[in-house]
Amino acid sequence: MNKFIELRKQTVNNKNLNQFPLSFLKEYKQVSNTNDENEKDLLNLLTTLLNLNEKSRLDMNEMIALFFYLGKNAVSDRYIANLYMKNQQMFFNEEFQKKIIDFIVDDKTLDSSIYLLIDSCIESNANVMSDKILIQLLNKKAHNFDLFSLLIDYLYQFKITGFESSIYQWLKEGYPLNIKIQLIDLLVALHSVTILDQIDFTTIPEFQTNKKLFNDYMEILYEKSSLKQQALTVVQSMFYGDFENSGKGNNGGIAVFLKTLGNELSKLRDDVTVVTLTITNRWAANQSLLNYYSPHHLFLRIPMYIDKKDRNAFLKKERLIKRTIERYLNKLGIKPDVFHVRYLDNASKAIALLSKKLEKKLVMTLTPDPHRNMTLEDGSLEVFPLNEFIEKLNKIVVGDELIDQSDRIVGIGNQTVQKDLELYFPQLLVGNKIDTVKMISEGIETDETSLSKEAETLNLPPNLFEKPIILNVGRLEKIKAQDQLLKAWGNSSISDDYNLVVIGGDLENPSSDEKTMMNTFENYLSENEHLRANFCHIGALSNDKVRIIEKNMIEKQTELPQIYLCSSKKEEFGIAILEALSQGFLVLGPKKGGVKSYLHSDENGFLIDTRNWQTIAKETEMIIQGIKNQEIAFKKIQAAGQKTVRDYFSMKVISKEFLSLYTSLKGSEANDR
Repeated sequence: MNKFIELRKQTVNNKNLNQFPLSFLKEYKQVSNTNDENEKDLLNLLTTLLNLNEKSRLDMNEMIALFFYLGKNAVSDRYIANLYMKNQQMFFNEEFQKKIIDFIVDDKTLDSSIYLLIDSCIESNANVMSDKILIQLLNKKAHNFDLFSLLIDYLYQFKITGFESSIYQWLKEGYPLNIKIQLIDLLVALHSVTILDQIDFTTIPEFQTNKKLFNDYMEILYEKSSLKQQALTVVQSMFYGDFENSGKGNNGGIAVFLKTLGNELSKLRDDVTVVTLTITNRWAANQSLLNYYSPHHLFLRIPMYIDKKDRNAFLKKERLIKRTIERYLNKLGIKPDVFHVRYLDNASKAIALLSKKLEKKLVMTLTPDPHRNMTLEDGSLEVFPLNEFIEKLNKIVVGDELIDQSDRIVGIGNQTVQKDLELYFPQLLVGNKIDTVKMISEGIETDETSLSKEAETLNLPPNLFEKPIILNVGRLEKIKAQDQLLKAWGNSSISDDYNLVVIGGDLENPSSDEKTMMNTFENYLSENEHLRANFCHIGALSNDKVRIIEKNMIEKQTELPQIYLCSSKKEEFGIAILEALSQGFLVLGPKKGGVKSYLHSDENGFLIDTRNWQTIAKETEMIIQGIKNQEIAFKKIQAAGQKTVRDYFSMKVISKEFLSLYTSLKGSEANDR
């Protein structure tokens, strides 16, 4: 029996899913058997906080005691923030306010603790700080961009005047562009848009470098970019990546999917508007706040300062994300009918909080991640390092919260996948929640005529087609395991028959994950120089360009098939896999995840074990040996793969299912009223 699933079922059967984190912590303590005192303290703290959450209300002493638990861990801080929001009335108690002030002005108090308390004051709408304390903090924390940005948000929330001369000075200093936008927002909120006449924007180099961004931002401030309200407005969040950076950083297949889906939805009916939003922290010279990818599909980049080095940034800024997004929707006159989130994370939780505040409908796409990876093959709990375990626990808890708050739940795939969801989320089977679940696959644009002509001018390395090709496309990171693919190819007979091509990653400004992966490539090839000429790494390309490359490769197929190999440890669905199938590649995908819902070995592709390079090499070698001298057999599998995409994953078909879902919610909203 899978121990994780068993724990989930037990808590649901006991009619208290809120007890699951406590039960899971108890099990983790037993299986980890840690002797580290710091780890024991943290586990005990989490247990204490979860027990406090069971109380309907905390008293003054309990609220003050939480001050001294702050700063231990990002997840425990989130639980404290939730406790404060559950007891917001205390923020209007004068004695408690005094305790807050004493704590945040104490030089020994951690910046992260100050951040959480100020954020809680803003969210509770409790103005507890005098101008003297504010200016003291602003000067003292001027170089902590996270905290400085939050203090600007505090001034904005409570419309505090008297800081104008300082704001003008800060605009001239070396703050990130998003903070400077925040400062201008503050000035306009305190006065009116006419105050912009007093600013010489030519002295702010960030706005001169980013002219397109600056011009769009000014149009928003002068209310020249407001949207005409349609019969149905859907806001879909995409907090990982950008439409224009496919394959770079954390920008994966979801960007391709949401771009295509938004375009198709807005074409189906003239009175439907789709807004896809992301948070952008690093701006390219030609990037804009707003881009229309079809007449009624707007891509909105929210300018909000996020410390990219902080892996828990969304967790820390959950409520600031909510407030910032709400303000930009208001600036643009966007009145959503439906919000759709697609990750079990705190940015999605921010959207859920906003939908609740605005009394709008919430749709979530649900996948059992990290749920299906919490146990070993024998079903016993896997012992992760404590910090990793706590991060996974947070995602699980956020997922349960989102399920509870969602009006409709979308599962990716077929009824087999729905059974997986019911295993890992047993609360779906309680009451009428299962009736809110609708299974809709992701899909791709199958119309080749839509490909950009500019993509056809690609020049590929001349030696690329000297052998058949194994292709891998996607962002460069550990879970995608391109390093394991390289070793599997180079350490086996696969390299005798095939060249290897990897497409993905930002070659000019690589992230830390991308640098690590590319260094691994180089180190391996330095030790195996004889393989260098047969390996090709191409930086991230637009979706159109990748599909042209794939088409070119298939046209050059001879006696062995061109292979697309997805080496990911797991893949929840796999847009890149669908696109390779559509072009006619023989696809090898991971057994772990949702690919098995549409890829079937020896029928339309192959499922392989992608745990490590050894399993990838062993199973790929067996497949290649099996298809040698069987040209008819592998061409039949390739054709079946193409048919799978045509029949089940055309975006034109899938977009109609999403539109039906959204319009039904819009109708139920009217009935609610």
